[in-house]
Amino acid sequence: MADEPVSLQEVKTYLRIDGEEEDSLLASLIPVARQHCENYLNASLPTEVPTPVKQAQLLLISHFYEQRSGETIPPVVYALLAPYRNIHW
Repeated sequence: MADEPVSLQEVKTYLRIDGEEEDSLLASLIPVARQHCENYLNASLPTEVPTPVKQAQLLLISHFYEQRSGETIPPVVYALLAPYRNIHW
C-alpha cells in the first residue's frame, strides 16, 4: 500500500493542531523530514511512498516540532524505514 507525500493538513491532523499560527513552521519541517528519510534510505522518495515511510515522516515532523533542543530521534523512525533502505557498498 502506498500513500501520497505528507501534506501540511496531514501533519496538523497528526499533531492535533487547529488554526494557522504554526503553518509556516510545520511546512518547513516537511521537507526536512523527507530529506532525513531519503538520507537514511540512500534513495529519493517517489511520489507515492509506502505507508510505513509516511508514518516515519510524520513521527520525524512530530519529533522536530516538539523537541527543539536536539534530542535523539526515536528509534521507531529507523525501524519503520529499515525495510526500505537501499544500502550501497
